[in-house]
Amino acid sequence: MGRRQTLMERYKIQMKAYRKKRMRVDNTPFLPDNGIVYIMDSLNPEKPVRGVVIKTKTKQHRKIIESIACPVCGNPMEWDSKWEAFVCEKHGKRAIYEIVKQK
Repeated sequence: MGRRQTLMERYKIQMKAYRKKRMRVDNTPFLPDNGIVYIMDSLNPEKPVRGVVIKTKTKQHRKIIESIACPVCGNPMEWDSKWEAFVCEKHGKRAIYEIVKQK
């Protein structure tokens, strides 16, 4: 068993959890409303290329992109939260594609 917490202790615990939740960074790749996604090679940023979305899932009434086809080889690329981009390692060297907004 534990001892009872005072109101102040309970408040401090709640505020700590709230601050921790607010400081967490969310870099989830959401699908735009029109369904068209543009990606750009991070290592060779020439111009945005239209990406082909292969797999999506729904979370809290929003569509999240799970995989996009690689513009070079056509294999599905997975989201890498560390790079905040889609990564393809199927051909030669690693290709990193970021999602960009088309103007």
